[in-house]
Amino acid sequence: MVTPPEKQPQFEGLRTASLLLAIPALLIASPLVGLFAGMAMDRWLGTGRVFTAAGIVLGFAAAGRETWRIIRRVQKEEERESGPPPPGRDT
Repeated sequence: MVTPPEKQPQFEGLRTASLLLAIPALLIASPLVGLFAGMAMDRWLGTGRVFTAAGIVLGFAAAGRETWRIIRRVQKEEERESGPPPPGRDT
């Protein structure tokens, strides 16, 4: 098993910024992928706009899920860097 490389403190702010800047890209790309995949399915199966609508909804759901995961990850890293929580605070 490979051990992860040690984090360099001078790049941690850049890493956090890059994670947070990925969110707008996710919010744009995921629904577009769903749109085009749904349009292709509708054209292939000869249906109306059923799969197009479903693709857009699934794209937004996937973008929301990934956004939530990124935010949680950044919060956990910030908590780990700041040290233990103050007494009386539940985590």
